[in-house]
Amino acid sequence: MPDKRSITSSEIGTLWMTYQQKTLIICLLDYMIEHADDEDAKTIMIDLREQLIIYIRKIKTIFEKEGAVVPTGLSSQDVNVQAPKLFTNGFDIMFLRVIKEISMGMYTLSLGKAYREDVVKFYQDLTKITQGCYDSCTQYLLKKGFYHAHLIFRCQPPLSLFLTENI
Repeated sequence: MPDKRSITSSEIGTLWMTYQQKTLIICLLDYMIEHADDEDAKTIMIDLREQLIIYIRKIKTIFEKEGAVVPTGLSSQDVNVQAPKLFTNGFDIMFLRVIKEISMGMYTLSLGKAYREDVVKFYQDLTKITQGCYDSCTQYLLKKGFYHAHLIFRCQPPLSLFLTENI
């Protein structure tokens, strides 16, 4: 039995899709970092960018070791970071938070199609990074007043609606 299992077609497919998604997110982050006015937001985006670069390289390595074609993906040539700013403060982190919501679901699906130990670990690690970034985005949005965690939802009307003066 070989030391390492051959990569499956489903693993190649999910890694290919993940590569495309991550290179797109890098391009979006490059643009948003360039136009970020808030240092806290910029830090969140720079940290994520640095982590994603590592995982893009890991995908390349897996494909190269398997003798598979490395996806082209997107690059700095596909984004004009000098284009005018298209959003106001807060939008960048709200958008990133939505991307991380989607990513959490995608990694779960990809993990369910992974069999090789290195690919399973790859998606488990990406899930941890995504959850951390999601939390950072949520805390940022709460701290800056874009989201409000103290909204109250009542399941029943107040008791005073049922009381009458005769009681």
